[in-house]
Amino acid sequence: MTGIVDRIGRVDAVAIFDLDDTLIDTRGVLLPAALERVSRAIGVPKDRLNARGKRIGEVLAGLEGLEPEALRAAAEAWYSPEVPPLEPLPGAREALEALQGRLRLFLLTRGDPERQQRKVDAVGLRSCFEGVVVRPIEGSGSKRDDIQRLLDRCGLPAERCAVIGDDDTDELRHARDLGCLAIRVPETPIGAVAESLEAAGLISRQGS
Repeated sequence: MTGIVDRIGRVDAVAIFDLDDTLIDTRGVLLPAALERVSRAIGVPKDRLNARGKRIGEVLAGLEGLEPEALRAAAEAWYSPEVPPLEPLPGAREALEALQGRLRLFLLTRGDPERQQRKVDAVGLRSCFEGVVVRPIEGSGSKRDDIQRLLDRCGLPAERCAVIGDDDTDELRHARDLGCLAIRVPETPIGAVAESLEAAGLISRQGS
């Protein structure tokens, strides 16, 4: 099937979007704010923290002699549900709105569940998605499991699914392993995602 609906009127393809650095600017807006909170919490200059870290242990890598209280304070600051005002990355909202009704849309993100849900609400994109799935950082399983569950929920095979994200070691690797189309941003600009989906036959070209 290469149209957008099957013979009984159901949309026959699904797109699963990542959130951080795919639809919102985490590295440019949220990460500096989180590093500032950790710096204040433990009294360590921000330039001594690992700005490339995704987990608090990585952020604190290289710091020696931190007491358990400081480690707890750093973790609380890093994973704080506090979310600053957010805007989607340029073109993100328009890209999602252009896809609505053409295929089923889900958001799959990793992090503290409360904080990730607040980010979705703060950026105002929840209404664009049929569902939002948050994969906790700690615990068993991976985004591969979540992608498969969404495919099962939709009753669709992997070849009728696209995963759009920025991390080749996470959601995009799992997408490829499952046989889904993997679209990496910003190599593919968010505004060009629809063209990639059309070229792959997951949605029909508008006007055709």
